[in-house]
Amino acid sequence: MNNDYFSYTGNAFDRSKVDEKPEALKGIRVLDLSHMIFGPKAADVLAEHGAEVIKVEVPYQGDYWRSSTYWGKYWKHSNPMWHFINHSKYFVGIDVKYPRGRELILKLAEQSDIVIENFASGTVEAWGIGYTQTRAVNPKIIYASLSTFGQTGPSRFFPGWDLLAQGASGVISVTGYPDTEHFFKVPDFFGDFYPGFFAAMLIMMALNYRERTGEGQYLDVSQAEIMMRSIFHFTYSNATGEELGRTGNQDPAMSPSGIFKTADGGFVALAAGTDEQFTSLCEVMQRENLATDSRFAETIERLKPAHAEELNRIVAKWIGSLKIADIRKLRETCKFALSEVEDDVSISKDDWRKERGSVVEFNDSMYRKLVMAGSAAMMSETPGRIKWLTRPLGYHNRYIFKTLLGLSESEIGKLEKEHVVGYWDYRVGQRPPVYYNIEEDEIFNYGGENDAK
Repeated sequence: MNNDYFSYTGNAFDRSKVDEKPEALKGIRVLDLSHMIFGPKAADVLAEHGAEVIKVEVPYQGDYWRSSTYWGKYWKHSNPMWHFINHSKYFVGIDVKYPRGRELILKLAEQSDIVIENFASGTVEAWGIGYTQTRAVNPKIIYASLSTFGQTGPSRFFPGWDLLAQGASGVISVTGYPDTEHFFKVPDFFGDFYPGFFAAMLIMMALNYRERTGEGQYLDVSQAEIMMRSIFHFTYSNATGEELGRTGNQDPAMSPSGIFKTADGGFVALAAGTDEQFTSLCEVMQRENLATDSRFAETIERLKPAHAEELNRIVAKWIGSLKIADIRKLRETCKFALSEVEDDVSISKDDWRKERGSVVEFNDSMYRKLVMAGSAAMMSETPGRIKWLTRPLGYHNRYIFKTLLGLSESEIGKLEKEHVVGYWDYRVGQRPPVYYNIEEDEIFNYGGENDAK
């Protein structure tokens, strides 16, 4: 039976067949008015699963994240993380401060199913492209406003980023070790990525509701509130009258557990969640006596702080006598949870992740090869996929303006001269790679010769 099952799963999730299968959100159009990471990641999840996502940016300026990057590192005149967040989208440059630009955005919204924005509360409404204005032209629209503190309440006008969301949610307060004053931000941009995935899920709930009722709705999505849902400390405190406190690298529901250093400088995550797993660990360590020790024989006893601390000291000493190669071999037969702590380099080279499509070496027509994360969900019938990496600012102007808005070449040229629509300047992050001949690109020059510089 097992062989039959794994033959089935191997075929159902065969990565070589992904492009032959349909996409779950094919036919759904998303207008992405967002910037930086939180909003764009929510839209990116939808693009990955087949939605047509049109990202609107200010001409000659673009999303600030285009030119920002990690420690000032660029790749082919672009921010590597920009591709991670905005692949498979269409990029248009429209300036909302011009009445005609606002009109174009509303016409795109009229033909869309979903709008996503993550500016300061009330900003897009003041620009004339908020929910009330969009609903007037498209009553069935699902409009998601993403912000740090939400659209209502006394904190709604406060600026916020990933770090602020982590702090306001309480997440930072539970990092670090007991009896210290050191707290740690959860790296990197967790306060954007995690809420971005959550926001995509909320949008899909609204889409399902519209499918059943025909009614759109407005979504107020707060980073800080979403992240608050990832910790239960306030519920625990309210129920017990005690603070759960910080637990460092230990799992407060399992003992022993933690991150331990090997003899050759590697790190290992280990957790024994049941009596059976603990007994297996004792056997592997050749410390069978611990399994019958009254301090450790039962889970409830192992969880007492003093007992848990003693067990972790024993495990740390044992792991410290082994090398990573020993851990890898041991993992194949042990009956408790054990894994080396991976880093970005090992993840990008991991054969298991490549086989599953969790890590993909994508070959793009413009940027060529880049290692990316594949779809987070393995779906047998409608798998997600990367269709292309990002594109320069305004790259899809002609394609979108002609196919969706019915604009002629002369009309587009007039809008360009009036600065209503536009493209990139020469700043890093906006322009194409220097080796790429944009004049021969059929999509950029869709339906006519582009005279923009």
